[in-house]
Amino acid sequence: MAPVILVCSQNAELYLLLAHILHGEGFKARLAASDDDVADACTSAVLSAVVLDCAGWPSDVAPLCALLKESRLPVAALVGEDTRAQHLQLIKAGLDEGIARPLSPSKLLAFLHGISPQSGASTLPSFAGAAEIVFGHRAVVVSGKRVALAPIEMRILKFLLERSGQVSTRKQLIEAVWSDPHAVERRTVDVHIGRLRKAFAELRNLRIRTVYGAGYALEYHD
Repeated sequence: MAPVILVCSQNAELYLLLAHILHGEGFKARLAASDDDVADACTSAVLSAVVLDCAGWPSDVAPLCALLKESRLPVAALVGEDTRAQHLQLIKAGLDEGIARPLSPSKLLAFLHGISPQSGASTLPSFAGAAEIVFGHRAVVVSGKRVALAPIEMRILKFLLERSGQVSTRKQLIEAVWSDPHAVERRTVDVHIGRLRKAFAELRNLRIRTVYGAGYALEYHD
């Protein structure tokens, strides 16, 4: 059965374009044109992810994003110049991926394929003496503890692990992690780092240290 992607938009032409693109990649699109449509889809269908078109949506998109995240759904938002101010609020509400308009199909598909269930899991040791970290579907296992993460935070963690013990600047993170670096503000990195810290709060042997004026470094302590 094809994974169902909920497309929240009031733009019929955009929906038809997305439905065509998604069908070609083995997905099935479902349209939601209002908050009520979204609520109905969340209760009546098995959804794999949500694409939220911010332009022209009839209500505040941040609470809608938070509601979708409460349903444990990966959410991507199409963000244009006129909706850029909403981007940070969406991230705080749990947004997994912001995709700048005009839409790049490859960026959208990279997000969707990134959250699709993968066969098996990948293992990436951090550094000498550190606990093994296992990357699975929308979660990592550190020292035997499973931690759910959004796709973009998984990529941030992998990048920090590859440079474990070294300072990574916000610019380096943006260029390495985001598909469209020019659309990302540096404070966006801070929000995602904050979410990673919250996710790993109970793991005292793994932390992300702020190097003021420079960036972030991942550290492990026995």
